[in-house]
Amino acid sequence: MKKTAWTLARDTGIPPIRCVTPQEANALAEQGALAELAWEGQRVLACRSGDDARLFGAGMRDWSEPFPSLSAALKQLEAADVVLLAHVCVLDDQSRPSFPMLKDWVGGKRMGSLILAVSDVLRVGDDDLRGLPLSERRARMTLLLKGAPPSLVISQPLGGSLSELRASLAKLGVPGLWLRSQASAWPPEEDEWLAVSSTDESVEVPGDGERTLSPSPRVTNAEKVLYPRDGFTKTDIVAYYTTVAPLMLRHMRDRPIVAQRWPDGIDDFTWYQHRVPPRAPDYLQPVMIEGNRRIVLHSQDALLWMVNQAALTLHGWSTRVGSLDAPDWVVLDLDPGERTTWKHVIEVALAVRRLLELLEVESVVKTSGKKGLHILVPLAPNQTMALAQTFATNVALLVTRLMPEVVTMVNEIGKRGGRLFFDHLNFKGKTLVLPYSLRDADRAPVSAPIAWSEVNERLDPRAFNLETMRARVDSKGDLFASALSGSTDLKTVLAKMV
Repeated sequence: MKKTAWTLARDTGIPPIRCVTPQEANALAEQGALAELAWEGQRVLACRSGDDARLFGAGMRDWSEPFPSLSAALKQLEAADVVLLAHVCVLDDQSRPSFPMLKDWVGGKRMGSLILAVSDVLRVGDDDLRGLPLSERRARMTLLLKGAPPSLVISQPLGGSLSELRASLAKLGVPGLWLRSQASAWPPEEDEWLAVSSTDESVEVPGDGERTLSPSPRVTNAEKVLYPRDGFTKTDIVAYYTTVAPLMLRHMRDRPIVAQRWPDGIDDFTWYQHRVPPRAPDYLQPVMIEGNRRIVLHSQDALLWMVNQAALTLHGWSTRVGSLDAPDWVVLDLDPGERTTWKHVIEVALAVRRLLELLEVESVVKTSGKKGLHILVPLAPNQTMALAQTFATNVALLVTRLMPEVVTMVNEIGKRGGRLFFDHLNFKGKTLVLPYSLRDADRAPVSAPIAWSEVNERLDPRAFNLETMRARVDSKGDLFASALSGSTDLKTVLAKMV
């Protein structure tokens, strides 16, 4: 495959920087680690392949468009193929990097001096340098940038003891510094690339991926009605999600998301967005999974930006980015058929609960937001998807045999005979409507966590909606919280089911 700047960046990647206390950083500093200014800027991989020169941030976000002069400077290097680790910075009139001025630059206010502060080189021509120690890569970097355009600046190491450096940076108002082992290859191990504050306060050091250049989202087409019979507008939807954002973010953290969008309201067409669009703001940071720019919502800004795109319902994986094969929970989805009464749904749900109690397995239940119920079994760490599938199948088989006239495991709708479908499938990439998500039905119902004591024939899923959910959360708290702190070991449970 022909090399491009994109493929070079994809194959290299940007590892995270771990923020530590001064005490933790001292050990690496005493071993002669390279100390470097934590630049007030946007960390990027600056990549060139022939005439293709671009800047990529975490999650493969392309930062080339706001900084065309830096891409042009890369093309003036002698090497036709190059990958640099760097920071895009704007210097003020005292030559200090300023993050606010960088944000202004992205917004079109071009004040100050734009530079690319280069810290490392990972490829030159056909030479992949990632296996070399940092000290050798830095030597190659110095040769590479000799005679480079003035906007390409070498990030120089800082001399002196760690305590002296921190004190000096604090006086200058610089938040902190990096420490990197000079023997480290690429990517560095967790304890080989650290960030430490210049003060004794617990603050985030630039480069950790938390700060963003894009402004917070605003509501566009604010009065557009998305629920026509209720009159709920996009403003109402954004206001609801703003209220529940702290709860939702807890359950979405590091979890790939699929956003279900209704651009013209719930009576019109819908579509599922699996990938981050190319021009999304930088706080919507994609995660590359099997070559796809998957959506992961890390912040309220990211959540509300998606909501403003008429994403009424958010579906999430049962696994997280760092452990894509280890689910947080087993999903048991009760999906009523046309002959299924509400009494049947309750009977099946309570039968599942009794079985789980006999197995000494904890569970969490929530409404689907429509006619069904979702029962989740929170898992201990390091369970496998294969075990989750086996367990769910066993539970579904037992309940189906107990209630064959009411429940089916048949996937094809036409062969279910109107019975309740016990969806027991658990696999990597399968999604479930996330708790507190709105659904596309009148009154804007919510997929609401509920207590098992509420699961009876008097339960009305429509009572949990956009207008009532805030008061319920204030009264009940987060009834889904235990889904993230499971202790069920599936091997132990499956042994009981033999």
